[in-house]
Amino acid sequence: MNKNILILIIFVVFAGGCFGGKSIEPSYLRIGDGIKSGSNCEKVKSHAPKMIIKRYTSLPSLDRETVIFAVGSVLNPNYRWSWEGTPAEIFDVIAGPALNCLDNYEVVTPYRPGIERSLVLSGVITSFELQQGTKDEFTVAVRYSLWDSSGKILLSRKLIDASAPVKSIDGNSLAAAANSAVESLMNKTIIWIDGLDHAQLSQK
Repeated sequence: MNKNILILIIFVVFAGGCFGGKSIEPSYLRIGDGIKSGSNCEKVKSHAPKMIIKRYTSLPSLDRETVIFAVGSVLNPNYRWSWEGTPAEIFDVIAGPALNCLDNYEVVTPYRPGIERSLVLSGVITSFELQQGTKDEFTVAVRYSLWDSSGKILLSRKLIDASAPVKSIDGNSLAAAANSAVESLMNKTIIWIDGLDHAQLSQK
């Protein structure tokens, strides 16, 4: 067989595999199912002051569904796995049921202008990735700001973070670790807000 023809056949086969074959679709990971608010948290505290939760935001590097792997401050998307939504969308869904467990406030989400309220909570997601090192951990962090009813006077702010070990690099382990980290962060958020001086916040 002519050498040039053989090279041409190899090229056609290779090109067909690269351009004509099916692309591998990512597996989508779900978190939030394990974050249970409990029956007491489902009760409406009709006489409690209302706290509005604004939609979460994040920097563009985290504003994606793709799972992020990180080594220190270097972030890399891993296209094998994706979340069901962006981290901000995930927090928007999870935050309401989780923060309903607050003792002093009735949580209203999503944010709607015009609703009577005492406080407005906003959060910027600063971390939502698998940190790889001597041990693999899924880390999450949110910088919260707590505002008065007008949303113009800042009353308190706090960076809250949490992490959970990743047993192995597979979809189920990633989802489980992310779920644990987010649940821990929400519990810390509840402790922070309930620990603030409710009387002083109401007077501002």
